Amino acid sequence: MENAAVYVEEFVASGAMTTETAEDLAALAGRYTTRITVSSNGHTVQTLVLPYCWTDLRIVAGSIISVTADSGYRPPDFEDRRALRDFVSRFRSPTSGTAQR
Repeated sequence: MENAAVYVEEFVASGAMTTETAEDLAALAGRYTTRITVSSNGHTVQTLVLPYCWTDLRIVAGSIISVTADSGYRPPDFEDRRALRDFVSRFRSPTSGTAQR
């Protein structure tokens, strides 16, 4: 049976997204079977292609970012919640490329 739950978290970007941030977030997301998507400014990108499409999101300081997680299976629901928590935590980290340096 497929996992039907979708987990969502929204937050405000503290700075602009960078190539390094996109690559780091994609690598982190790759550790999970969970499908993670990032939405901002009317665009949505799956994390697998984030290093190639991050500019489409146009993330700058003050942008509202929505992250969704679903379809993980190791085990269902638990992995999705953990993946979302880890992804958003890394994204919001003061050392992330979205923080002002």
